[in-house]
Amino acid sequence: MLHWGVMGLGNIAHRFVSSLAQFDEADFYAGASHNAQKREEFKEKYHPAVLYENYEEMLEDEDVDVVYIALPHGLHFKWVMESLKHGKCVLVEKPAFLTREEAITATTYAREHHLFFMEAMKTRFIPLVEVLHRQIEKGLIGDIVRVENSFTSNSMDKVSPDSYLFDQKMGGALYDVGVYNIASILDVIKSDVTHIENDATFKNGIDIHDKVTLTFANGATAYFECAIDDLQNKRSGKIIGTKGSIEMDYFYRPTSATVNYEGESQSVTRELDGDDFYSEIAAVHHGISYINYEAKRMSHQDTIDEVSLLEAIHEVTYGK
Repeated sequence: MLHWGVMGLGNIAHRFVSSLAQFDEADFYAGASHNAQKREEFKEKYHPAVLYENYEEMLEDEDVDVVYIALPHGLHFKWVMESLKHGKCVLVEKPAFLTREEAITATTYAREHHLFFMEAMKTRFIPLVEVLHRQIEKGLIGDIVRVENSFTSNSMDKVSPDSYLFDQKMGGALYDVGVYNIASILDVIKSDVTHIENDATFKNGIDIHDKVTLTFANGATAYFECAIDDLQNKRSGKIIGTKGSIEMDYFYRPTSATVNYEGESQSVTRELDGDDFYSEIAAVHHGISYINYEAKRMSHQDTIDEVSLLEAIHEVTYGK
């Protein structure tokens, strides 16, 4: 039985804990939040063994085996490191970090101290994504020459003005949703990025709508759109190869896709296992149970590569 501690008790934590209840070998043991109302909500709904007013107290609890960090992006590195230093395995929400240096420091520490660490990039573990990834690796649609995807929403209209989403250090569309686009692109294009362009829209100093073009050393290209000001809620994705293509309506958690190959189209379907959190939680349990310190589908290097590109795009976008 793995005793989970949840750090940060916001909306995403509610969804995570609900998914965790599907596992016989998992126990939502502890939660931590500075907000008394949120602690009370979790107490009434999920009945954890203990709730803490601060994160440090939870980390000092020897019965906590693994920590799920669902805090604002800019707090991830500090509390990942604190969790690891207290001997806890860690699952941290995306983006795990805001800089390449942070990613390298944390993953190196986890590996050297034999602790499981993973970024909660649930897209990598969606069953249909894994099926399609295996087929791509086998050469089903040939060499990948282009990837296009979009993740837009109007989330900026649904949060309070003091939300981290509007913080100039950790807010904006790139950090909030663009990380999904980037991780999906890097999942199928295995090459260094040589050129970045971004047609970005800003409001109050943060990017709210990004249209990013990437050029890779192997000649492949990618285009993605991410936004927090868009009512259209675009979520589609397309992977184009030398022999065919794959299209998805919801690239980040698809249950169906169209494979175009040799002039024919075939629909491929695969339902979620439980919900969209289930498979990433299963990956954590598998890694810890088999004494692996990272997950194959979202390795330490995958996080380093993703965060490195996110940081590079952010620098181009903000002219740093």
